[in-house]
Amino acid sequence: MAAPLTSKHRSGLSAHVLKVMGMFSGVQIVAILCSIVRTKLVALWLGPAGVGLIGIFLTSFDTVAGVAQSGTIGVTRELAMAPKSALARLVAVVRRWGWGLGLAGMLICVALSPLLSSFSFENYSHTFDFMLVGVAILFACIYNMEGAVMQGTGALVQLGRSTIAGGLLGLALSIPLYYFWGLASIAPAILVAALSNWIVRRYMQTTYPLTGQAPGVKETIVSGKSFAVLGMFIAVTSFASNIVSYIFMTYLNREAGVETAGYFQAGFTVVNRYVGIVLAAVGTEFLPRLSKVSMSPRRAALFITHETILVLLVMFPLITLFICCDELIVRLLYDSRFLVMLPFITWAIVGTVFRAWSWCLAVMILARGDGRAYLLTEIFSALAYLGLNVLFYEHFGIAGMGYAYALWFLLYLAIVWAVCYGRYHIVLRSSGVLVPLGILAVSVAAALLKSMAGWWAAVPFVLLSFVVCVLGMERLLGMNMADLMKKFVGKTKKS
Repeated sequence: MAAPLTSKHRSGLSAHVLKVMGMFSGVQIVAILCSIVRTKLVALWLGPAGVGLIGIFLTSFDTVAGVAQSGTIGVTRELAMAPKSALARLVAVVRRWGWGLGLAGMLICVALSPLLSSFSFENYSHTFDFMLVGVAILFACIYNMEGAVMQGTGALVQLGRSTIAGGLLGLALSIPLYYFWGLASIAPAILVAALSNWIVRRYMQTTYPLTGQAPGVKETIVSGKSFAVLGMFIAVTSFASNIVSYIFMTYLNREAGVETAGYFQAGFTVVNRYVGIVLAAVGTEFLPRLSKVSMSPRRAALFITHETILVLLVMFPLITLFICCDELIVRLLYDSRFLVMLPFITWAIVGTVFRAWSWCLAVMILARGDGRAYLLTEIFSALAYLGLNVLFYEHFGIAGMGYAYALWFLLYLAIVWAVCYGRYHIVLRSSGVLVPLGILAVSVAAALLKSMAGWWAAVPFVLLSFVVCVLGMERLLGMNMADLMKKFVGKTKKS
């Protein structure tokens, strides 16, 4: 039986997770800033036509590349669980799969480029542009597969550095193209960005010397079957989820008009993208770590409990700040016309407590490589999302979609909890239940008072959340914040 996590182990693990969280939150912020700068420059120099072209080309790029590289989660899991003696051959297999999937995606996009041009523009004038997008798909696939290798082998520093450096290099090389080539630069800029990302990551990748002959075609196919099958389930799930989202946006557009659909999309982006930075950052480290202990229910339950408490403590001040300052945030990101979406943001933010809680449990399904359970869980969740949104919008308007968001993740939490308990015998510690419930109670109280009396009524809850966060972190880390800051500053000076 696996030994329990001691206080020393918990403090070391907490410090490690916080370090990774800080690093990859910074990585995502840089990526978002690069996207904002690129969009702003295109809007200024190329106008609405340029923004529209980027949207059309990136849609085809994301669709094909997303399917081709859906196996990266399975790759991360396999590498994390692989013994050191088998690591070099498995990495070689993974890299071959990356090239194979990338070439397949490129050939599909190139073959369909006349049809894509005709469908998108009603002529064949952009056929060559779609061919360039196809070549970009090749580099995107091998770039992301190498990222999965870095994540699965624990090379997180190289992963973060290559992501930032590649993104900045791609932006720097794209700007002159936009300025000098105008609308003709859109597809070449997508290719340049993908190529830049791959070159930087290729330069920073780790070499794993092979003993004996390189894997042949048969070994490559057989060895990659497990992560390829999981990738297939993930690809189908992603496609189904996108279809459900499209159906709801179409319904909202027809029932309430394009402006209401735009308000919902803007609010959903604020809640999902910016709050989701924390979850995406933590997931970089959590999936491979949980994969290593996924076959031990007791050990996995300890890790999930610890991750749930840590993630929610970090998110607690963010949630209360969003509730208190949602109007200011909307004015900064959009303008006063979008203030009508504030009721949605207020209650959707409360729902992120369920989102974070359920996410920590849902990672277990991926860590076990249980593709069928993941597929059924996510499709059921997507259908529930559609039904709740339609029902609550018809009864409560924009605010109703916020209620639906919170109930959606509550239902999702119940689903993944049942899966983890029934299939993997995961039983969370009491602290993994009481801490989220306490944070939920405070968040609901803040949202209710803010809705009734204004933003100032939520200020005490913001202060409370910071106090709880600090005290909770001190307990997890085994040191007070003053000592932690001294330790951090000391390490910074030495480096």
